[in-house]
Amino acid sequence: MADLLAVPRHVAPPEHATLLDHVLFALKHEDLQLHVLLEALRLISADALTAALAAQRTGSYLRKAAFLWEKVHGRELSLPWESTGGNYVDLFDPEAYYVGPVWERSQRLRVNFNGLGPLEFCPVVRRDDALTARGQRVLDRLRDWAGHAGNRATLDRVLSWAYLAETRDSFAIENERPSPDKERTFLHAMAALREQRPLTEDYLVELQNTVISNPMMAEAEFRHRQNWLQRGGHGALAVRYVPPPPDALQTLMGGWARMANSVEGDVPPLVRAALVSFGFVFLHPFMDGNGRLSRLLAHHSLNLQQALPLVDGQATLLPLSVAMKRHEADYLTALESFSRPARLLWDVTCVADHQFLFDFKSTPHVYAHWNGEAVARFVTTCAEQALAQSLIEETEFIQAYDQAFDRIDRAFDLPNRTVNLLIHWIRQHGGKLPERRRNAPELVGLQAEQIDDIAAIVAACFHAREQAPPSDDRQAPEA
Repeated sequence: MADLLAVPRHVAPPEHATLLDHVLFALKHEDLQLHVLLEALRLISADALTAALAAQRTGSYLRKAAFLWEKVHGRELSLPWESTGGNYVDLFDPEAYYVGPVWERSQRLRVNFNGLGPLEFCPVVRRDDALTARGQRVLDRLRDWAGHAGNRATLDRVLSWAYLAETRDSFAIENERPSPDKERTFLHAMAALREQRPLTEDYLVELQNTVISNPMMAEAEFRHRQNWLQRGGHGALAVRYVPPPPDALQTLMGGWARMANSVEGDVPPLVRAALVSFGFVFLHPFMDGNGRLSRLLAHHSLNLQQALPLVDGQATLLPLSVAMKRHEADYLTALESFSRPARLLWDVTCVADHQFLFDFKSTPHVYAHWNGEAVARFVTTCAEQALAQSLIEETEFIQAYDQAFDRIDRAFDLPNRTVNLLIHWIRQHGGKLPERRRNAPELVGLQAEQIDDIAAIVAACFHAREQAPPSDDRQAPEA
């Protein structure tokens, strides 16, 4: 069974084992679940931990437990020495987990806290060499695509399309369509991410004001009210997710921002971008616009890490929202990998239509320390699809389109609009012009054999792409 941990009897804690014995066993043998460990350590007395350290002063797992105990209790253990001695130990084994910089070092206990983020916000992701390789292949192929001489003539048009598609699909995921002014503002904000501004509350407020559709929902700071996500249903059952209480938000967002603004450690760029993006939406620091802003922040992270090549000073783009929109069920699954268990920690009472009472049965640690493996895999998959389907295929499409346009333009004396219409109609119908189109006003003067010749040109230019069904919503590139 995948979720079964089989332990030899001589290794497992005995029947009379203390809670501290179980904590030490978990640190040694199980995946690090910081929120569980911290809650368990809350129940362990200072005397029990001090006595254990006195008996085994340099024990690495005891020192890790003592470090976390001091954090959850907010005070130091009363130890008879200035330092336990022994070599410094990392809380996270770098061979087993992706790690960040040393956020904090305890000289007394000789422990380094080297998580993906500081203790205030530290998701956990086990090292996955296959995932690392997948992400690196995407970024290498993106760099090759952006630097390929044969793509130079079309890159600006492909990137313009990618920025626009990312904007529209990020709104579409929220079942919204941006106004032209909002679209332009969002595009400008995306382009400005190449400036790599550090994420602060003021900057996030500025971005929130950019991504929302309703100006009445513009914020001036992080929320001071409880918010929630609601779907179809009645009463409390309709509440699908409850973000952290507002009084915990400043600490959580402070930790999140430190993680998001860091480029240290050995975290693959797409994994870090996933944790920044999904971590933000899990915290939901605003009353509106969190989803769109979270997707924008994935691009901020990639820009901050300088993972995206520049084309004429403009950062390239992996249209992640386009891939997410195409696979919305998978996007929801990635979100629910955290939101479902988090929802179980709240008692929600419906007191009136759309009015609820919320009672949180846990601590903010659950929002700070979560397993990020599902979201890391999802964003890496989206990046693969964004590159292959939204950039490389779009480049091939535009190049084939340009070739067909040029050949038709040289062979026939036709207005540009007519050439564009012919290519579009022929592409829509598998390389042939349908009979109902042959009598279109725009084609007056063209003989049947000329139309057949034009159809043959289009079919030849797009031959390499004919195995994939044409998309009806593709726009003709500028001629």
